[in-house]
This record gives sequence, structure tokens and C-alpha cells, in this order.
Amino acid sequence: MSKQYFMNQPEVAHQERAIVYEVAPHRLQLTTDNGVFSKNQVDYGSNVLVKTVLANHTWNEADIIVELGSGYGPIALMLAKHLPDVSITGIEINERAYLLAQQNAAANAIANCHFINGDAITASLEVTPSVVVTNPPIRAGKQVVHGFIERAHQLLSVDATLYVVIQKKQGAPSAEKLMRQLFTTVEKVTQDKGYWILRGIK
Repeated sequence: MSKQYFMNQPEVAHQERAIVYEVAPHRLQLTTDNGVFSKNQVDYGSNVLVKTVLANHTWNEADIIVELGSGYGPIALMLAKHLPDVSITGIEINERAYLLAQQNAAANAIANCHFINGDAITASLEVTPSVVVTNPPIRAGKQVVHGFIERAHQLLSVDATLYVVIQKKQGAPSAEKLMRQLFTTVEKVTQDKGYWILRGIK
């Protein structure tokens, strides 16, 4: 499993399952599968990221969110539920997860979120986000994780914002150091059970 979820074509057999993800007042019915990240439940870090972004950002109708590494869609779709006037795009390299994300958007009647099947570091985008969010694939290695942060900086315009979740033991201090080299303002806005939510403003 350690490599499956950030491969374009997972090699493990399908075994779809239904899970529920709730951030009050919204509740999502999600389908997951083998070969995707956090198949049994939405992982703790993603949940902390969603709640932190919702609690710490002021939104308007012109905002555009891009999620790098969107998996089967829990972060992007929950943000879309809470922010119906905001446009959201998720980029996911794993085709199985990407197809599930599309299925989950339709199943939950979410129209303001769509997904792209591609490498989050190199995929073409037709939008300029005001916010980028990511729970980067730690098991893909430091180079990929830092690549996500560098891509976010590249995508964002001046004064736009990156939110990233990463555990301290899995490289949060290193990620923070890189962000301080790239962004004008960087702060740790949440720390919860070893998970850091870092916010960078370009």
C-alpha cells in the first residue's frame, strides 16, 4: 500500500466501500477503494486541515481553491459543501482515486468542485487560485512533498494563501523552513496531535 496511492494506476484489486465524513452541519457519503489513500476513513490530518481552513480564512465569491493531491475527494468536497459560492479544483495523479472523486462529487450533488487526473506538480491549470490546500503524500518522499509546496507557490498570486498539513515527525519543520524561504508570511495556525497546519501567504 505504501506506494499504491500515489501511482497513476494502482495494481491492487478493487474492493469498494462506503464511508461517511462529517464536518457539521454537512455530511458526505463517500466511496473509497483499495489503492487509494485513507480508504477506511478520512484521515485525521485531512480533517484538521478542513476545519482549520474553514475557521481561519475569510471567503468571498471570487475565491478559487486548488487542492494538490485530492485523492477520492474528501477535503475538496467538504470545503465545497461549506463554501457553495467558491470554485474548487482538485488535482490527483491516482486515476482510481480521481474517478472516485468524480463519483463522490456527483453522489453528493456538489457542482462547485471538479477534479483533474494529473501530477499535482506539473499538471496544467486554467485558473489562478486564491487558496491552495494540500495534505501531501508523505510516503512519496521529501522531494515530492517539497515539490507540492513549490508548486503551490508557483500557482499563487501575491497575497494568496497556502494551507498544508504535515506531522512534525514526518517533516513539518523541514516543510516550514522551505515555506519561509518562499512565502512572505508563514505561521503554524494549528497544532493537533502532532499534526501541524502551516499557512503561507505569498
